[in-house]
Amino acid sequence: MLEKQRKEIDAIDKELVALFEKRMAVALEVATIKKEHQLPVFDAKREQMVFEKVISYLENDTLKPLLKEVYSTLMKVSKNYQNIHLSE
Repeated sequence: MLEKQRKEIDAIDKELVALFEKRMAVALEVATIKKEHQLPVFDAKREQMVFEKVISYLENDTLKPLLKEVYSTLMKVSKNYQNIHLSE
């Protein structure tokens, strides 16, 4: 019985990884364009708006603190990733 759930979680994890890679690629494109136009690459206000939008998709409010923690980490990873690639 557990094997079915494990396979389902694995399939979801694979989708998450693919979406993460896609999100990072788009974030890098945006950062590159901003840098070329001498605009601030990171905007805390914009990040907060994006986070609020992500939270609004939740159907289960009990997951909100967990998603906030995950998304906060994602934003830090995204910044680090962009910094590494923009400095090359």
